[in-house]
Amino acid sequence: MYAILQHGGHQYRVASGDRILVDRIPVEVGSMVTLESVLLIGDGEETDVAKGSPVEASVTATVVAHRRGRKIRVFTYKPKKRRRRTLGYRSQLTELRIDDVARGKAEAKPKPATKPRRAAPHAEEAAAESVRAETAAAAVPAVGERAVEEATPEAAAQSAPEASAPDAPATETAAAGEPAAEKAAPKRRAPRPKKEPSDGT
Repeated sequence: MYAILQHGGHQYRVASGDRILVDRIPVEVGSMVTLESVLLIGDGEETDVAKGSPVEASVTATVVAHRRGRKIRVFTYKPKKRRRRTLGYRSQLTELRIDDVARGKAEAKPKPATKPRRAAPHAEEAAAESVRAETAAAAVPAVGERAVEEATPEAAAQSAPEASAPDAPATETAAAGEPAAEKAAPKRRAPRPKKEPSDGT
């Protein structure tokens, strides 16, 4: 049985007992690692190919050693400018020994218990302030609720005698619950009559 897995932007064809060099994996030498990004798995005539998502298979390997790749020299220059620069690079690699290629995903290891995060001191104050604001908003009726309350028959009965009084101004005779009338526009003076042109006599 063999598999084609993807790791670090590269694809590897592996089988049980093979050794491969992959990008550095931050684990100790001798520990076991599971590679689950399998693109294809084959067993004789049967072959499973990934279609949009990795195949349900896992590759178990043992970390043999941590190595460094060959040194690469990078030389850049600009002609006629006395510009020269030399850089060196060595990739960090990990050597793996493939132990097993199996169908189905490996069993997930239980995660270690973590301590609950402690809330910031100002977060508690903000939460209390938001609760206070919600209670205050619930106590004060909205503008529409006030209009509904004023439009009840009791409010209309109370406003009726005031409206029937002879000395009540016109603005108070408006029915309860109606929006307040806009202010009357200021009166404009009538235009002056134009003078007729004189004959000059």
